[in-house]
Order: sequence, then structure tokens, then C-alpha cells
Amino acid sequence: MTNRPITASKVRSDDTTNRADLPSNTPEQMQVNVAQTISKIKRIPFAKIGFTISLLVSVGAGAFLGRIVPINALDWSGLLSGRKPEEVLMEGLGRKLERPYQILVMGVDRVLEAPLGSPESFNGRSDSMLLIRFDPSDRSVNILSIPRDTQVPIPNYGVTKINAANVYGGAELAQEIVSEKLNGVEIDRYVRLDTSGLSALVDALGGIEVNVPKRMKYVDKTQKLNIDLYAGVQVLNGEQAEGFARFRHDEEGDIGRIKRQQIVLKALKAKIASPSVVLRLPDLINIMQKHVDSNLSFDEMMAIATFSLTLKPDQIQATSLKGRPSGANEFRFSYWIVSPEDVEQAIAGKFKTKQDTQ
Repeated sequence: MTNRPITASKVRSDDTTNRADLPSNTPEQMQVNVAQTISKIKRIPFAKIGFTISLLVSVGAGAFLGRIVPINALDWSGLLSGRKPEEVLMEGLGRKLERPYQILVMGVDRVLEAPLGSPESFNGRSDSMLLIRFDPSDRSVNILSIPRDTQVPIPNYGVTKINAANVYGGAELAQEIVSEKLNGVEIDRYVRLDTSGLSALVDALGGIEVNVPKRMKYVDKTQKLNIDLYAGVQVLNGEQAEGFARFRHDEEGDIGRIKRQQIVLKALKAKIASPSVVLRLPDLINIMQKHVDSNLSFDEMMAIATFSLTLKPDQIQATSLKGRPSGANEFRFSYWIVSPEDVEQAIAGKFKTKQDTQ
């Protein structure tokens, strides 16, 4: 794969329901012919009317959203004919994923001594690691969680845990070490999210709904976590969601934490897919600028977001890198030991390696 940016292009709908019977109106013509469309508007379900009103308010609220979703880029005729409002909005964003992308996503401990948002502030240990493949050819997403205690050799530092790679050499070294551990898997881009970014994102979205499986209570002064959750379906705020995702004070350890991180990812996707999130785009982008470091371009981010939000749940597969915990007296420190067979099972048929592209 190359580092060629994703090109921005119009997303065209396959939905042709009743299109032949509709006039090819421009937004200006539709405004002039309001009287002629009243009968059609009456047949639109209430939810679609509410979405349309929210969208119009958003567009009129400021030039920011107007730049991202130009009013003449929306398929107004398709909306009237019964197309899903969220699909119309996604098309209006005007970005389409043109080829597969494999991205390393890391949740990192923020370096408190560095200014917020500076490159140095993201050079902490990676609390979580996800390798994600977005593939438009079969409309799929594969997510591989990599335990942070996975044992790896790092040049000049010896055998250590994979979460230290970001500390020793930043995102570049982290990509190199992950690729080597996973049989030369290709990594096109990286995203680093500091640990407080998850909390800020959830709060900006108004919370996320999560089914907490059991009572979770734990105080970690070193990570500044005060986790106090009861079992059951509930809406978690940012601090609670961060605690839920990072909790590891039980018999499952890091593997249980990976499962909870995947639960949070699904809850975030469900919340972001809501059309009402359009109204919060300025806040969300502002949060990303403060808490996210990435070499993705704006067009790439928009293309991946557009692609992801239109997927169905069964098109997203999430697994974790299998292995075993090290024995009590096996090493000086505890590790997650991964065999060559574990690696092959994790990537075969799901992720492309450098050898596959040669």
C-alpha cells in the first residue's frame, strides 16, 4: 500500500426508488415551488421532518457546517422520496473511501509535563492498542485488540512490553514494533488518543449507553481513576466511560479490559451515527484537535467516518490477539506471551502484510 491520500469524491446512492417520477429540482427551485411539494412533505414520517429541520438549523447556524455540508450537495429529492436521512447526510459530506486502510489506534497516557495537544504530550505508554482495517471492497471493518503486556523485543531496549514502544520512539516506533510482531502487517496511518480524550468525547456526545456486566469499584491513584459503577444498562458520562474501559481489577485482567473497550467502541459508534450529532460537530472537532494526534488527512478522516457510520453491526468484526499470561517465575515481569500460531490466526484473511503486496 502507498501513502496516497484518499481522494474526495461524491458518494452516489444505489437507491432509485421512484426517482424516475421525480423532477430534477435544485435547492433553489424547490424553494420556489414549495406549494407544489406540500403534498409530498405531508407523507414524510415525523422523524424525517425533525431531522430535516435539525439539518437546516445546523446549516444556518454558521459557516462552519456550511463548508462541510454545502446545502446544494444534499439530495433533497431523494429525501422526499423516502431515502434514509443519515445516508443523505453522509453523501453530503462528499468523501468516499476509495481503498482499504489499515490503521494503528492507540490510547496513550498523556505526558502531564508537556502542553496539552503537543506532539510530546502523546508520548506516554499505550494503555490500549487496536489494529483496524477498513475495507470498502467488501464493506467490512476488522478490529484486532493487542494486549498492552504483549512481550516484544525493542531495539536498544531489550525484551519488554509492547506498550513501551510509544514511549521509546513515538508513533513511528510503535508502528514498526506492531508490524514486526504481526508478521509484517502493513500499517498505513496511526491515531493516538490521550486517555482524557475518551472522557471528553463521551461528554460532548451527551453520554453513551452501556450494559455494565457487574459491580465495578476501584481507586487507582497513579492513573487518577475512581471507578464506582453498578451492574445494569445505564448512560455513562465521560469519567464513568473511561473508568469502565480502563478497569482491570478483576480475574480477567487485560483481556477483560479489551472486551470492555470494544463495548465502548460499539456504544460510541451507535451514538455518533445519530443524525442529532450534526449539531455537535464543532465541539467534536475541537476535542479531536486537543486530544488526538494522527497522520490522517482531513479528507481521510471524513472518508473513514462516512464509511464507518453507514455500516451494519454484522459488518464489523472485533477480536483480540490470543496468547497466554506468563508464569509466576517465568520472567522478571508479567507478560502476555503470543505464539506464531496465535499471530497467524489473528491476521490470516483479515489483514494484509507486506508480503501480500509484493
